[in-house]
Amino acid sequence: MGTVHVRIGDHRTKCHMDADCPSLNGKQDTHLGQEPMSEDEPKKQGLTACQHCKR
Repeated sequence: MGTVHVRIGDHRTKCHMDADCPSLNGKQDTHLGQEPMSEDEPKKQGLTACQHCKR
């Protein structure tokens, strides 16, 4: 299992394979940083894969 990245804050719906993904970092008004987690954890939280950086 690898690591994915999720937005810290209220407006997170996606998990990102690439920590530099523009969709993860592009909304500075709601971006409070990133949180790494294992690939299976986002599914438990109802997050889906980002289409921009999905493998």
